Amino acid sequence: MTLTGNVWKFGDDVNTDVIHAPAFFSLDPDTVKRGLFHGLDPQFHEKLAPGDVLVAGDNFGCGSSRETSIRSLLLNRVGAIVAVSFARIFFRNATNNGLPCLQLARAADVDRIRAAERVTIRAEDGVLVTADGAEVSLVPPGEFIRRIWQAGGLLGLLPAGGGRAP
Repeated sequence: MTLTGNVWKFGDDVNTDVIHAPAFFSLDPDTVKRGLFHGLDPQFHEKLAPGDVLVAGDNFGCGSSRETSIRSLLLNRVGAIVAVSFARIFFRNATNNGLPCLQLARAADVDRIRAAERVTIRAEDGVLVTADGAEVSLVPPGEFIRRIWQAGGLLGLLPAGGGRAP
């Protein structure tokens, strides 16, 4: 899996309520879309392009286990999230919904990735390539995680008639 997008940078401890504020919890997709990082920038969802990449420090997605933050990221067509580390429940929710989350192999490398630069991620190789061609090492995801991403989420692995996953 290879994807390319522009970088949006965040710091440490980005909480799920910051990612998607409770005021935007809704069954209406447009309302959910508008809530993405609304507290930081009410027009953030309008600035994102499909496939853009969020880059963050430690503990991205801490806070609640609500999947509304994941739903908002998916509705806004975020391509992937690269971070020093992820809150476990956020990582599982994102993975189960087909949103790639990749961890930096070395925490200090977060500073090598600049906001607004165009990057390419080669997930299978565990590499992020910056705009100037520098390679940043990522922890390569396992085969099962890649299969979940390719299927668009965990449910995509289920046989059409139900039953056990292959």
